Amino acid sequence: MKYLKVLCTLMMSVILLLPIFNVADASRDYPGIYVNNEKMDIYAAVSAVGVTYVPFRPIFSKFNMTVNWDNTKKSVTATDGKTTIVLTNNSYTAYVNGKAVQLINPLVYNPDTKLFYVNLRFVAESTGAKVNWSKNETDANIYITNPNLK
Repeated sequence: MKYLKVLCTLMMSVILLLPIFNVADASRDYPGIYVNNEKMDIYAAVSAVGVTYVPFRPIFSKFNMTVNWDNTKKSVTATDGKTTIVLTNNSYTAYVNGKAVQLINPLVYNPDTKLFYVNLRFVAESTGAKVNWSKNETDANIYITNPNLK
């Protein structure tokens, strides 16, 4: 009987501690974003297939791009004069300088927050930037180096 009590206590302890270990993964699901070593105050989330999404306006602004939001089509056009990117809600196709590019995950518009989330790597690399992930067991950061930014 004493053995059964000890076993039950041990099992309950393990069950109660399991949520603590899941907290470590949370920051890997919401990585920090750095552009040219400057941390952005931006929400980022990683999808089940590994795509990192960020709200479109802050990232395009950071890359010095002007933005035109079409609320009817739920699409955004961003340009810096030499690169034009067109992204549309729920579409697997993006356009860079008029050329279609297939995405591995569609873009997402959240009607509750009225925010349009775009694929961070796709946007960064379309502007000529390099993207590097840095992660360990508890944390993740994305470092974007864009030589076109001053």
